[in-house]
Parts: sequence; C-alpha cells; structure tokens
Amino acid sequence: MKVSIAMATYNGAQYIKEQLQSFVEQTRRPDELIITDDGSSDDTETIVRNFAKTAPFEVEFHRNEKNLGYCGNFNAALMKTTGDLVFLSDQDDVWFPKKIEHILSVAERYPEALLLMNDAMLTNSELEEVELTKIGQIRSAGMPLDKFVMGCCCAVRRELLELCLPIPAGFKAHDNWLVWFANGMGAKLVDDIVLQYYRRHETNQSQFIANRTTKVTRTRVFLHSVESLFRKDASQQSKDGIAQLKIFADGVQAVMDNSPGRYHQKLAELQAQTIQKISTEKARAEIRQKWFIPRVAASLRYFLRGGYRNTSGLTAVLRDIVG
Repeated sequence: MKVSIAMATYNGAQYIKEQLQSFVEQTRRPDELIITDDGSSDDTETIVRNFAKTAPFEVEFHRNEKNLGYCGNFNAALMKTTGDLVFLSDQDDVWFPKKIEHILSVAERYPEALLLMNDAMLTNSELEEVELTKIGQIRSAGMPLDKFVMGCCCAVRRELLELCLPIPAGFKAHDNWLVWFANGMGAKLVDDIVLQYYRRHETNQSQFIANRTTKVTRTRVFLHSVESLFRKDASQQSKDGIAQLKIFADGVQAVMDNSPGRYHQKLAELQAQTIQKISTEKARAEIRQKWFIPRVAASLRYFLRGGYRNTSGLTAVLRDIVG
C-alpha cells in the first residue's frame, strides 16, 4: 500500500524541522511527502527544500500562487497526493516512530474503514507533556467520539478522497469535511493508541475546548458553554454554522450524484441528517430574534416538540432564551 503524507504549511519555520525529522524516523517511512505552502514569509521553504535533498523518500514542495487559507491549503495538498493511504500532518507536531506502521496495519485489518484516527498526547509549545490526551479530554468532558475531528490524527483512504474532493470554496475546515463524510458513511475508525504529540501554542488554529492543556470536565464544558452564550459574536457564529452546513449538504448531494450505487443509501441518510440540522438551526435562529417573553415561550414549545433532541440540550435551550 502506497503511503502519502499531506502537509500544509504557513510560516512554520519555528517547529517544522522536528516534524520532518519524525517522518524520517518512522519504522515504516512514507513513499511521498507532499507539502503545499500558503505564502510563508519565513524560512519554511528553505527548510523544506534542504530537507528534501537528503530525505529517504520523495518530497514535493508547492508554493500556492495565492493565499488559499487553512482549508484551501490542505485541499491543495490532498489533491496532489497519489498514495492509497494519505496521512494528514500539521507543521508543528511530532509523530512517534511507529505511527505509520501501526495505522497501516489497522487499515489492512479493517478495509471498510475509510478514515482512521489515532490519539495524541497534548504538550505545551516546548513539546513538554501535560499528561493529557485528546481522546482523554473528550471523554472527560462527556462528549461522544463524534467530536473527535482532528485532521493531524487522520489517515484517509484514496477511496474517500476520490469521493469527496475537492473541498468547495467557502468551507472552513478540511478535517470537518473529511470526518463528517466518514462519520456519515459509518466508515470512521478510532484507535485510541497515542501515536504523536499535539503541540499547543499561541498560533494554533483550533480553539476547541478539548484541546486545552488543563483537564477538561463536564462542569467546565457546561460553564464554557454558558459563557459563550453572552459572546457578542454568538449570532454571527450561528449564521456561519448554518452556512457551513448548507455547503456540506450541497457537497453530499454532489458526491451522491457522482458516486457508485453502493454508497447511495449512507449518503442519502447523511444528506437527510444534515438537512435536519439546518432546519433545526434555522428554527432556533428565528426563536432568538423574538422579544424576551415570546422567546421564552417559543423555546419551551420547541423543547416540548422535541426540537432540541439532537442539540446540546439544556445549553441549547439557554442559548435561545438568552437570544
């Protein structure tokens, strides 16, 4: 099985050497490393090109003609890979030596899994362990593993990439796109073995609460949710969320129109679930536009009709009452 690594870089000179070296130290090295750069102004390109001169595998460096953004940059890298199994890599993490070997063996044992994920050890910016893992944080927070959507822990089969790429312009997160498809098709497999460090520092893209380097609990998640109710941009975040779901729903339809028949039932179910989410979020947005007393009444009526069944429950009700 041919193995590719897709890495998207942007001003990654501070940390990228350690990640590149961890690829060399793999017990099963990749067959190719594809790097797309989004217009770095530091030494990222120089570091990568020097690395490529002695790397024991093929290295391609592509500089985007214009800035594509976080998702667009990863999409560009993924589109250039040729492997049967493609690992996604951030520029600032470090892989353990057996990551590729282990995930490859899991992929061979579970051919039905189109996307495979491993756990990651959280560290500070100096790569010092904080004795917490990403999956451990999710479980401690009482969240389902559906919330485990972290591109740097993913390996994706060519089959899934051919189905759902390219990621359309306007969609914000490449890992959401891939994992949402895999979840919806019942083809995501999570192996909770820790196979890498996940470095947390001030320029990380993801601010998901389970990425924190202090232990997350159910109580802390609830308090964080309540605090977020009063954010000035809460209304805009809701609109953005609906817009993302609409793009995804259109993407599912496009994939369904062009995919083999064996995928149609799962994709149709995923499409229906996504449309239901959009309907729910629109209804909640309308509730939040009402005056306070009518808003409380509308929230309670929606609750009694089961409208909050697939939401965060009490937190969602409070969110709508706050307006």
